[in-house]
Amino acid sequence: MKIPVIINGTKVVLSADPSEMLLNVLRREKIYSVKCGCEEGMCGNCTVLLDGKPVPSCICYMATVRDSTIETLEYIKQNPIYQDIITGFNQANLHLCGYCNSGKILIAYQILNEYYRPDVSIIKDAIKTLSPCCTDKDSLVNGILYAIAAKHKREGKNQNGKKK
Repeated sequence: MKIPVIINGTKVVLSADPSEMLLNVLRREKIYSVKCGCEEGMCGNCTVLLDGKPVPSCICYMATVRDSTIETLEYIKQNPIYQDIITGFNQANLHLCGYCNSGKILIAYQILNEYYRPDVSIIKDAIKTLSPCCTDKDSLVNGILYAIAAKHKREGKNQNGKKK
């Protein structure tokens, strides 16, 4: 079946069985930031942004992604927010193992895009199903909070969201 999508800013038509998982198709397309882990949507290793929302690609059927926008870690690395996230993670002493990076970074990316100053409960809710293999959830929350501060600093905004 031919399935039109936008992957990392490029319109493509993928050949895939509708019951095939997005993870397998992305790997076939040589997108290696998505990694196979639990295959149950819990570990975060295969996370992508599907129409702006982080989803585990290991449980996402190709039939559901028709005409969607898919963004992977390879694409997000080009955005200034990525560096804010890395800065925040470093400040929180969060070490990226290379395996579960997509889940942590893409969830942080969505939070930084959707909220100016999210409450800690919003961050905890966003990461509640994530089971990162190399860090604890409290450190991840702190890393995201530091990333928000780094974004504000880069944008030259004060605590009230106004330009300095």
